[in-house]
Amino acid sequence: MHRALDFSVSLFLLIAAIFLFALTFTDQFDVPTFGGDVGPAFAPRGFLVAWMALALVATISAWRSAEEASAEPIRKGQLAAVILIAAGTALAMTRIGFVFATIPGFFLFCWAFGYRKPLQLAVISVAGPLAIWALFTYGFELLLPRSPWFYDL
Repeated sequence: MHRALDFSVSLFLLIAAIFLFALTFTDQFDVPTFGGDVGPAFAPRGFLVAWMALALVATISAWRSAEEASAEPIRKGQLAAVILIAAGTALAMTRIGFVFATIPGFFLFCWAFGYRKPLQLAVISVAGPLAIWALFTYGFELLLPRSPWFYDL
């Protein structure tokens, strides 16, 4: 049962990503740029390519996986903690900016999922948000929410 559910959900996500990617080549996305190097379809296409790749990996993984005899039960406390961490991090982003909100957010996510080694926690919690910020700022040229203390930078 879990294998069929995983396969159907991941296949749906793959088909949805392909469909949305195809939509970025319609006339609605064919607008002139305002002196920039890339048009308005660049960022959605980038995100959708990543989405398609991850959905393809999940679909293949679900297709190849063997049915497990005993399924692991859902840990409701862990699920509730992750939902609260996500909501708190999202709210904090609007108040203190992306980097300052996601560093403790990544730390708490890692803690909730069982990472307890201090070096791993430090590297993931600091390098992850900084890498994402650099990718969006310099790669996609999309500004993430900034801290109110650093608007001039």
